[in-house]
Amino acid sequence: MVEAPLQLQGNTTIPADHLAVCAAQGIATAGNAAGNTKDLLDLRGANVSPEPLPEGFTPRGIVALTASILAAFLGSAVIVWYGMADIPTVATGGVVG
Repeated sequence: MVEAPLQLQGNTTIPADHLAVCAAQGIATAGNAAGNTKDLLDLRGANVSPEPLPEGFTPRGIVALTASILAAFLGSAVIVWYGMADIPTVATGGVVG
């Protein structure tokens, strides 16, 4: 939260290369959030928040969740199977080791 915007504007200088980048992208550097300098209460054209996400799970989300759970169980089963496997002994000419 800016408590003293006029003092901040008086103390801060924006480098010319920063302003050039904004100009190249068509971003306003004066006025309100919409770049309107004549009517500061007119916010037409300002960036707005995206629509909220839908409530609950979508069918696509359910499929992704199910696939993730199956992959986790399969991965855990492979780790257990690998950990319980017998280590094969290799004949080393009568020397065990």
